[in-house]
Order: sequence, then structure tokens, then C-alpha cells
Amino acid sequence: MDGGHQMRITALCGGLGGARFALALAHKGLEDRTTLVTNVADDWVVDGLLVCPDTDAVLYALSGRLDEDRGWGIRGDEFPPAPSGAGSWFNLGVQDRAHHVRRAQLLEGGADLAAATATLGREAGIVARVVPASLVPRGSVIVTEAGTSAFQEWLVRDHAGPAVLDVHWPGPPIPSPGAVAALDEADVVVLTSSSPVASLEPTLALEGVRAALAARKADGRPVVLVSPVVSTPPELERDRRRHHARAALLAARGVAHEPIAVVEHFADVITAVVLDPADAGLVPALPSGVTGSTAPILAQDGVSRAALVEACIAGVRTRTVS
Repeated sequence: MDGGHQMRITALCGGLGGARFALALAHKGLEDRTTLVTNVADDWVVDGLLVCPDTDAVLYALSGRLDEDRGWGIRGDEFPPAPSGAGSWFNLGVQDRAHHVRRAQLLEGGADLAAATATLGREAGIVARVVPASLVPRGSVIVTEAGTSAFQEWLVRDHAGPAVLDVHWPGPPIPSPGAVAALDEADVVVLTSSSPVASLEPTLALEGVRAALAARKADGRPVVLVSPVVSTPPELERDRRRHHARAALLAARGVAHEPIAVVEHFADVITAVVLDPADAGLVPALPSGVTGSTAPILAQDGVSRAALVEACIAGVRTRTVS
């Protein structure tokens, strides 16, 4: 790569994991060369409004509005009492609702989900390209011992309680225009520290996505997984809830909730993994064809964010990055 060419980064994102990586990119000033492809399998309709939790978490992070303590929504938002009814368990903040109303206006005006997302980004002053993985609704169907639920019903309404037997995504697996091209054009692709089953698998299941990543790996071009699992017990309630849900979904795939097991789950498409320093001793146990490095994954101070980005781009850092 020549020194005049800016590094291009494409990240496959869930909600909090994608938002964390977006915040790290913003800290390093790399948003203008990044495409963030966001999971849409947990999109949900509330009061007639399309809510895109993973896409919105990334948008809120990039615009400096994310409530990092909760890991979702807008910092300082107000939550009026939820109206009674079937959907009262999924309450929206005032500012969050206004964001969804604006999306609805764009969609009603003829924009598709990608165009509406691009407009929301521009209006928020975001320079990164944020692309929903698919324009076609393919919500996760969670099959449990108690029956079948949509993802938000299982996660929010039922607190990820019933044991999960299977997860699948009905509907045509059509990626957004440009999503697959962004994987091929990038100098490095990053799979963020998002739920393997809830957030990464739905995007990998879209036509051409897994094949594009496998082709990159075959060519020796970097595909880096930021480990979504850290061996040390989570300290924050926010992370404990996600830990529980992530483990339940992995169990349905027969995958242990351990860093090496998750790396093996994605070993056919990744060239490297970033582990948390707490798991540095696991590097020698990585599967063949996957290299390892360490950087803070859960910590969100400036030094940790910078280290995470540096670890992800280390294999392609042949020119100056901000």
C-alpha cells in the first residue's frame, strides 16, 4: 500500500460491541475512513415506529450521545411512563423516540433503510459510513422451551429467561447494496465484540458475506475478531445481563462461553483475534491460521480505546494513521 492511500476499515457491528468500537475509532480520528455494517436482526417496531437498536447505538456513539452506562439509548434522555398494552415493556426515551420518528419520516418519504440511516448520520454530523446489513426485515426468531419469540421479546420482555434451543432468521438473506463490496474494499475488516449469535451470525448469514470474509482470509487479508467473551466475571450489571444472554445463545449452537471456543466458531473467516489482557495466556491455544494479540476490550478510557484500535489495525499499519 502506498503512503498516500488512507486505510479503509469495515466493521461488522452489533449494539454495545459496535458502539464501543465506534467510540474507539472516534478517539483515534478514523471515522472518515470507516464503514460500519450494523446488525438488523433485532430491529423492532414500537408504537408503529421502526427501532433499530444496533444501528442506533452506533449512530449515538459516533455523535457523542450514547448512554455508555446503559449501553444503549441517548445520554440524559427522559423516560415517561410507558403506556399500557402489549408493548409496554419496551419503553422509549423522549429523544430516542424523536430519532425514530425522523427515521419514519424518511422511510415514508421513499427512502430505504440504508438511505434513511445515511441521512440520520449526516444530520447528526457523523462522517463515518453506517450501513444496515440488510434492507429486508429478517428478525431473529428465538426458539425456547417455552415456544417461539422475537429477539426483543426474549431479551427485554422475558429477560433472556427461557433456555434457547435454536435461533434462525426467516426471509430472504439479501445484504444492503454496498455491504459486501465494503468487505472486499477494506484494508482490514473487524468483527466487533458483539454477541456471536445475536449480532454477528445474522450478518454472516447474508448472501455473499461469509464468502467475502473467507476469500479475504484465503488471500491473507486481515479479518480481525475482537473477542466478545472475556474470562473475568463482568463487574457492571449492564455487562452481566449481556453475559447471560450471550451464553444462552451460544449454548444453543453448542459453543462454550469461552474465548477460544468463540474464536474456533469463527475460525473459517478470521485471520486474527484481539483478546482482553486477562486472557493473554490463551494466545498459544488459538487455532491454526488465527494469530492473537491483546488490548482492553471492556475498558472505555481513552488509552484503552486507542490500544484496541491499534491492535485491530496492527497487521496493515504501513502508513501513518491519526
